[in-house]
Amino acid sequence: MVDLQDDTPLSDDEIDVTPTRALFVEMLTRDIQLDRAVLDLVDNSIDGAKRLRPGHDSDLTGLELKIVLDSDKFEISDNCGGIGHDIARRYAFRFGRAKGMAATPGSVGQFGVGMKRALFKFGHRFEVVSTTISDEFVLRVNVDEWEQATGPWKFAFESSATGLSKPIENTGTTIRVSPLRSDTQAQFGSKTFQNALGRQIQSVQQQYLDRGLRIVFDGKSLLATPWKLLQGGGLEPMFTEDSLSIGVGEIKRRIYAGLGQSSPQEAGWYVFCNGRLILAADQSKTTGWERDEGSEGVTMPKFHGQFSRFRGYVFLDAEDASVLPWNTTKTGVDTDTDVWRNTYSEMRRAMRPIIDFLNKVSDENERPVNDRSLTEAIAKSMAVSVRSIVRSGPFSTPVARSGPKPPPWTSIQFSRPKSQVDELRTHYDAGSNSELGGILFDEAFKASDRN
Repeated sequence: MVDLQDDTPLSDDEIDVTPTRALFVEMLTRDIQLDRAVLDLVDNSIDGAKRLRPGHDSDLTGLELKIVLDSDKFEISDNCGGIGHDIARRYAFRFGRAKGMAATPGSVGQFGVGMKRALFKFGHRFEVVSTTISDEFVLRVNVDEWEQATGPWKFAFESSATGLSKPIENTGTTIRVSPLRSDTQAQFGSKTFQNALGRQIQSVQQQYLDRGLRIVFDGKSLLATPWKLLQGGGLEPMFTEDSLSIGVGEIKRRIYAGLGQSSPQEAGWYVFCNGRLILAADQSKTTGWERDEGSEGVTMPKFHGQFSRFRGYVFLDAEDASVLPWNTTKTGVDTDTDVWRNTYSEMRRAMRPIIDFLNKVSDENERPVNDRSLTEAIAKSMAVSVRSIVRSGPFSTPVARSGPKPPPWTSIQFSRPKSQVDELRTHYDAGSNSELGGILFDEAFKASDRN
């Protein structure tokens, strides 16, 4: 890209449509929140880890990234292989993914805007220091000055070297931004924001933490808490695995669904693209929670508290990240893609037997405690990591014990003078007004002439 100037020759048929740098930066950064911009930089480090340890489920032990932020600065560093000198010159700092740049197989970063968008959004100056096994560079940019400059859109290394021989354990990238923009200062300096961001990183990168990657945020290592489903006691989660051919690419798809601990906040669908959590505890029509009959002939309800044990996990993995159904900020799915429409139908088919089971569990509440076989099955089950589930097949449950359904119950409410109620409660040795009401009703019912 080149900035045209007032005296740049234009033919009579040409019109200058070149954007100013300042406008371009504002447009690039306006529609992404600070937490998402940080996550983009984390994604870049994870892509470096995946280049070093390729493979769908490779062990990432020994690789780490550290994040420090406050009202003065932002810094992220990793030991994940670094950015090559030529990659930095030709591709890494381009706005958008340039043609000819080889993508990391199974990458999380896709569109080529994450790092630049974050750096421009965070502050007025940034520094990138990177070392690979064969080269290194230092790049320092004054964003305010660059925005006002004219001429070719380019940066310049402050120093660089090639033809080196570095041990792999000494490779990696460090990014520093300081001073920060005023709105960034306020949020990065807030403990509330910091705590929320730490939890968010731990959640969306859980699959990589579970594989051994160490992420240190504000001096503390984030914990791996594997996604789990209940198994045992006659319960077996649903699990399917298949592949989808999309143009020149292929998507490997795994879907798990079943029960978890009762929690309305954690219930719903979790969707991952190349290991990155895109949707968490989703209870919306995007993942099938809508009162209608879909094209697959499955009728679903809207989500409510009765389904607080439902858990579903969708893993979509592809060598070519561009075929995955995610948006540029990785905050949602593209519901218009063939991939998602097909996956959506499979998710609804997976949900229906689990919803039916939970409805039966709810109906058991009207039975005596010793006649709740499905509830007993849940109590006997154990939470296991989805990575440990190998049985392929539908959701499986024990058969509910059959028997006459107890008559429905209802409640009676009335008021009487407190002194009289207290006197009767003492007379009948009742522990509460509710217990007293039951005693009096039983007596009245026995004494009534119902013939």
